[in-house]
Parts: sequence; structure tokens; C-alpha cells
Amino acid sequence: MKNIIFIAPPAAGKGTQSNILKEKYDYAHISTGDMLREAINSGSKLGIDVKNIIDKGELVSDEIIIKLVAEKLASLKGKPFILDGFPRTLNQAIALEKIIDDNYVTIYLDLSEEEAISRITGRLTCSCGKSYNINIDSLKPKIVGKCDACGSNLIKRDDDNVDAFKIRFKTFLDNTEALLDYYNSKNKLVKIDVNREVSDIFNDISGVVND
Repeated sequence: MKNIIFIAPPAAGKGTQSNILKEKYDYAHISTGDMLREAINSGSKLGIDVKNIIDKGELVSDEIIIKLVAEKLASLKGKPFILDGFPRTLNQAIALEKIIDDNYVTIYLDLSEEEAISRITGRLTCSCGKSYNINIDSLKPKIVGKCDACGSNLIKRDDDNVDAFKIRFKTFLDNTEALLDYYNSKNKLVKIDVNREVSDIFNDISGVVND
């Protein structure tokens, strides 16, 4: 079972696929956002430093993010993992190579801008972390406006509108090009077309990680 580095534009379904992988293969899902929150809640010196940086409205440095990732991976004791939101820069990718073995694949969820806009305008989220989409049959909630898992009201994010999304999509593409080139040069990059049904996408991912 290969470890996974997910690279995906907004609305590509990375969260949905990560949840299915966790349920079927018992992957550990590691997101930088969750790691930062865990560090802050721990009250450790590193966590206090992170809180001070965020409270000032500054970006957490590559050095701190890499240290958090290294500590998290070490705690897994060999359990397969999904990296979500890391690496975001070429510097982070190069640093990551020093703390993981070669048993990984970088999966780029390839989504057209047109399909992304359709998804983003239909996306609804729950405070428990689950996501839904009223424009995709397989991702619609069973009860309109309610989370299947906890029954809470679903909400639409303020930035899930066409104008804001086009900016986010272009920014992602611009910032990701160097990463894709890097992993392609190492023969570690697999592109998967996600302009399809969730189950078909998952079957392709399963084939990659079990190869």
C-alpha cells in the first residue's frame, strides 16, 4: 500500500476521496490545517509559537510546517498516510524527501475549470467536516440541507462563488506547476481525471496505490 501525496485544485473531491481511502484502507489523513490546530491545542512550545504567528496574521514558515509533518509521520509508526495540503512549495517537497521513504505516489486530481465551477456552486459543507454537492447525484445529502452523518444544517461557503473561485483556481495552477514538474521528473506523479463519478475515480486511485 503506497503512501499518498494529494495535489488537487479546489472542488476536485480530494476530501471525498480521502474519506473513502480512510474507511477502506485505514489510511491516516494528514492535513496541515489539522496539524496546526493540534499543535496549538497541545500547549507545547511549538504550538505556542504557531499560535503567536497565526494571531499576528503571518504565515507559518516552511521550517515549522516541515517539523510538524516530520513529528506527525513519526507518530504513525508505519501506518499508510495521505498528505493533504503539503507540500505546497518546491522547498517543502525537497524537504519531505528527507523524512519519508520511497513508497509513495503523488496523485494529481485533474479537473477542468468548467467542471470545477459547476461543483463549487453546488458545494455544501457541515461543521463535522463532511461535504456534499447538490450538482452531483452521488454527493447529494439524503435530506435537503441536512448532514447525513450528524443531522446538522449544511452551509455554503462565502467564497464558493464564480468570481472568487476563478481567482483561487488560477492561483492554484500557477503555484502548483513547479511541484508537478518536480514529481514528474522523479516518476512519482500520476494524473487522474476527476470529471467523472466518485466511484470511478476511487477505483483508479485504488489501482495506483495497490500497484
